[in-house]
Amino acid sequence: MAHRIYRLTLLAGAALALVGCSQLEKIGIHMPGERAEYESSTSRSPLEIPPDLDAIDTTDRFTIPGRPRAVSANAQSDYNEAVMRKLGSASGNVLPQTVTAKVIRDGQTRYVHVTASADRVWPVLQDFWPSVGLEVKTQNAQTGVMQTEWAENKANLPKDIIRATLGKVFDFVYDTGLRDQFRARMERNDDGSTDIYITHKQMVEVLAGKDADSTIWQPGPSDPQLEAEMLSRLALKLETEFNPDIKSEVAQKAAREEIVKQTEPVCDLIKDEDGKAVELIIHEPFDRAWRRAGLAMDRAGFNMVDRDRSRGIYLVSYLDSDYEAKKKAERGFFSNMFNKDQPVEAPEYRIRLAESDGQTRLTVTASDGKADTTGAAPKILVVLAEQLR
Repeated sequence: MAHRIYRLTLLAGAALALVGCSQLEKIGIHMPGERAEYESSTSRSPLEIPPDLDAIDTTDRFTIPGRPRAVSANAQSDYNEAVMRKLGSASGNVLPQTVTAKVIRDGQTRYVHVTASADRVWPVLQDFWPSVGLEVKTQNAQTGVMQTEWAENKANLPKDIIRATLGKVFDFVYDTGLRDQFRARMERNDDGSTDIYITHKQMVEVLAGKDADSTIWQPGPSDPQLEAEMLSRLALKLETEFNPDIKSEVAQKAAREEIVKQTEPVCDLIKDEDGKAVELIIHEPFDRAWRRAGLAMDRAGFNMVDRDRSRGIYLVSYLDSDYEAKKKAERGFFSNMFNKDQPVEAPEYRIRLAESDGQTRLTVTASDGKADTTGAAPKILVVLAEQLR
């Protein structure tokens, strides 16, 4: 609370000083209508991210698992480009020379469909995030996943004359108590085109302690409208990138959202005699079920390790809280004492989709296809069912 009071004191003092000097009329008032207003780190120092966020984001629940190793930025970029060239050439399809990008709305699901191969789309996606004021934190060309750093959305601040005036001079005194993060995932289609999905995460600063004299960060709700805006901006970015000679209004019209289906998908969670979830029946054909299941995993925060659409398999890592507690208990007293900071490795799970009679059956097993022994498979099915509904 102390830092908030300090900021408010600075804000009040600055307001009185500027008003007294009759500076209001000298500064233009900017009142953006967008829901997203981030500031690129290239124009200012990096956004102040509370330690709680970094601590949360570095666990296996929120980051892509892997063995840490030091690589240069150029080496990582070269690797990503090489992978995307390989993925793009694998399709073997010839796409039209004129590239189009459009936001598709399928029920509550939105994504960008672009008539360009993954190797051409990937670098545009890399450039997109800085263009909207966000930094890329992690990127994996093999899985087609890109995730941003946590950032404060200035669009959540009051759009009044005080903010318009002081925000340009003392921007650091403002804090919304909210942080946003975005994840983009690319899917290659059989015809060589690419679909891009964007999901949003939020952290909220709340009062804590017996006397509410401190704050903590906890997960907040995702914002579908914010996701929709980012998808619209990305579609426009792709249109103008691949078709630089077209006019702005033409690009905006081309990227406009297209509704392909109004009805919502229905899924049934199948349980055994003991009440444990054993499979999920999605009342959709494979293509639509595959798309929706992938988006459900993104929203649930599962880490995408690999996927094979031809076999209907997603490979994800997930650290269940009960499994984590069990593994720590198995270490013993002394092991936990001297290795208390050593995280439990997140197990990998195989999520398989198979179509039958116009419906799709979704099951969860261990990564090798055998029965799950961690006890997390039923929980994963329940989480996916909630997201799909």
